[in-house]
Amino acid sequence: MCSVALVGCAAQTADVNWNHAGRAFTTGELVAPMVFNRKDASRCAGLWMLHGDAVDDGAFSLEAHRAFPEELRLPFAMNAVEFFGEDGINEVAYRQAADLAELQLRSALAGDSEAFRRYFEALGRCSTQPETVGDVAADAIDAPADE
Repeated sequence: MCSVALVGCAAQTADVNWNHAGRAFTTGELVAPMVFNRKDASRCAGLWMLHGDAVDDGAFSLEAHRAFPEELRLPFAMNAVEFFGEDGINEVAYRQAADLAELQLRSALAGDSEAFRRYFEALGRCSTQPETVGDVAADAIDAPADE
């Protein structure tokens, strides 16, 4: 089993198709609320901190790093931790989320496809990508305002 910090897990991983990580992340991102209360933001910070530590500590193979979209790589993970933690952290929610993510990641690295999906979808639900804002041309009117 990998150490608590997941160091050395990359050498012990089962045959994992890392291309599915990006797909699961995107699936989670599609249902991301984009507005988070402090407890939810703390959970997201815990998930991203665990993920960032795992990336930094070598839990993922070089193959995984190549397959990860930018959002799952180290600089983005650490930026997400800062983003979700800037208004303060609910320590209990943070720790619970990080602990659950660690269990899921251990299972995923051992070849559990359901844990793999849940882990990366949870990161997607904690996406820091801004919502797309735009005007719909049909709603815009080029006319003087009615008084």
